[in-house]
Amino acid sequence: MISATYRQDYAGEFVIVNSLWQNGKKKENREWIPNPIENQHISGRAACIGSSIDRDYFFDYRKLARHRGGLLSSKKLQTYGVGSIAKEMRLDFAVETNATVLDELVTSKYSDNNIVYTDARNCISQPGQFYLIPQNPRLLDIETLPYIAAFDNHQEIFLLGYNKETPVKNPNWFEKIRNIMDAYSGVKFYLVGISSNMPDSWLSADNSISMTYPEFISYCDV
Repeated sequence: MISATYRQDYAGEFVIVNSLWQNGKKKENREWIPNPIENQHISGRAACIGSSIDRDYFFDYRKLARHRGGLLSSKKLQTYGVGSIAKEMRLDFAVETNATVLDELVTSKYSDNNIVYTDARNCISQPGQFYLIPQNPRLLDIETLPYIAAFDNHQEIFLLGYNKETPVKNPNWFEKIRNIMDAYSGVKFYLVGISSNMPDSWLSADNSISMTYPEFISYCDV
């Protein structure tokens, strides 16, 4: 179950580097990984780009890499995306746990100048390249995006590339997204796209709002 926690209360955490059995007892070698990020944002708005499914027909999310957000950046969006999106545009925060995709981000030097979140195993295998996903929520990458955006205390989170047709193999992902919405009940989650193509469980959440792409473009001054 997801619980609402926030970056301002997160100092870091211990991760298990390795474990072994000696004399019938399990011994674990743990390492403290501090929280190195202080995310200061103006608008309290985040765009989570979960897939490219809407890019060619509804909205080219790559425009958000140049998003200014109106007067004094009062509507500026921080962008969160999975690794495949990071290969197309610079994100404020990327989330990826697949080792092959992470290798590509390292080879392209994307991770040298940008924040890439991953799990403890990948952080340990390539020291200094990645950042630890806080609190180990055990979510798919596409689910982790709105979790971290809410963890960063954004009050409005726009979900782009999230709908019934998003290619996700785990059938429980609709429920996991709803769990995040319920945990962060004070956050508004905007379901951007065609309302009839959104899961009913998302639409029925008290803090979800269905929004078309033209409405998103206008509302966020894209």
